[in-house]
Formats: sequence, C-alpha cells, structure tokens
Amino acid sequence: QLSDPDSPLTSEWNAEHDAHVVRRILALVETDFEPATVRIFRRLVVDEARAPEVASEMGMAVAAVYAAKSRVLQRIRQEAEGLLD
Repeated sequence: QLSDPDSPLTSEWNAEHDAHVVRRILALVETDFEPATVRIFRRLVVDEARAPEVASEMGMAVAAVYAAKSRVLQRIRQEAEGLLD
C-alpha cells in the first residue's frame, strides 16, 4: 500500500513523517525563542488549544499569541525548506 501514493496508509505515513520532522526542527530552533513563545506554540499547534484559551493562560492578547505562533512557524519553515512537501 505504501507504493500507492493515494492509499490511506501512504497518507498516514506521510503525515507522521512530516509531524516527526516538525518536532525535530522545533527542538532545534526552540532555543532561538523565549520559553513562553515556545510554550505558546506548543499549546496551539501540538496540544491544539484555541488561541483565546492560550491567551488567557499566558495573560496576553490573542493577537500576541498568534504573533508568537507566526514567529516560530516562520523559523520552522526556514529550517524545513526542502524537507517537507
């Protein structure tokens, strides 16, 4: 089934691979950010928490939460260039 690019197994394999690569890259780049910024990113992306909830937890505006997520995503994209389709 892995040889079939349209099979559910291939889709699952690719998603797991991409998630693994992103986790590894995040581990590499997280030292570039304040711990709170990484915590915000993990809550939003890994834990799939909603932005208003994270903003309340962190005592900040929702816009600031989105800005923190954006900064980390931008850095991850730089590192991941060419690794993910």
